[in-house]
Amino acid sequence: MTFIDRFLNEHHQELDLGKYGLTAGWESVLLTPRFVTSRHVVALIFPAGARQASLVVKVPRQPGDNDSVRHEARVLRELAAGGAGPAAGVPEIVTLKDVGAHAVLVETAVTGDPLDPRRVASDLTRAVSAGTDFVDGMPCTRAAALNRDWYERTISGPLEALTELVSQAPQTRALVEHTHRKLEPLRTVQLPAVVEHGDLSHPNLFLKPQGSLQVVDWERARTDGVPGHDLVFYFQYLSESREHAFSRENQVAAFEKAFGPGGWANAPLASHLESRGVEAGLLPLLVIATWARSAATLSYRLDGKADGARAVGQLRAAVASDRDYWLWRHVVEG
Repeated sequence: MTFIDRFLNEHHQELDLGKYGLTAGWESVLLTPRFVTSRHVVALIFPAGARQASLVVKVPRQPGDNDSVRHEARVLRELAAGGAGPAAGVPEIVTLKDVGAHAVLVETAVTGDPLDPRRVASDLTRAVSAGTDFVDGMPCTRAAALNRDWYERTISGPLEALTELVSQAPQTRALVEHTHRKLEPLRTVQLPAVVEHGDLSHPNLFLKPQGSLQVVDWERARTDGVPGHDLVFYFQYLSESREHAFSRENQVAAFEKAFGPGGWANAPLASHLESRGVEAGLLPLLVIATWARSAATLSYRLDGKADGARAVGQLRAAVASDRDYWLWRHVVEG
């Protein structure tokens, strides 16, 4: 019996797990992503005989590394309080409990078919519509007039954290400085704060039969995000899927097909920005901001992985090879 199975057994009655179908036992399927930024073990919990999971359990790999699961729980609770729960394609918190040095997060599982690259390529129009509807439905959390420090909080701060992480990489600091020069017109623009998932791509996306999007893995989410960020990230995933772009060079080419002159993603992105009260003319700057900010999340996803000179070199290599870092360089320097 695994740690997760023991936890569910011990808290079965307290959490009323019977209402999730866990009455006659269950099957646990452990997922252990092997990419360098992965920090968790995830278990899908299937009621006995069921073909669909009813719960998801997330546990940090390292004792005490609990910040991201606590953050995810906090975001999901805020969404639920604002009315964005399962009906909006968002998991529901069952519990967050400390067990020794581990915080154990239990959520409801979402249902639907994985919106994987094959499914995207077969029906791009449906994928665009599903993602746009989902992002349109995420709430604004702060009016533009009350969101005066948004640039420092969502752009300057994360980029500074990244440069500190790779302090021996002058090219990254130069890229940050170049980015701020490019984004200078944004500093005085008032933008509303929005809920932002931060990682709208496979395997976090599921499509219901009626076409609505279901989204998991909210550890990179913010409730004070930047308008357009999620759609830029999502449309890039769609473009890469459509173009079967797996190499970094092909991913950059997919970006140009989506966001370059005449790119197919520009019109739906501009429409979304206007619905948020943001001038569509800011679109190119917000695209730059998206990739700078997304690459900057490496500062916490890789933090603690550098121990010794060799590890520091590996960390710098991980940053330089990251897809988002490549796209950031492309939109700023290209």
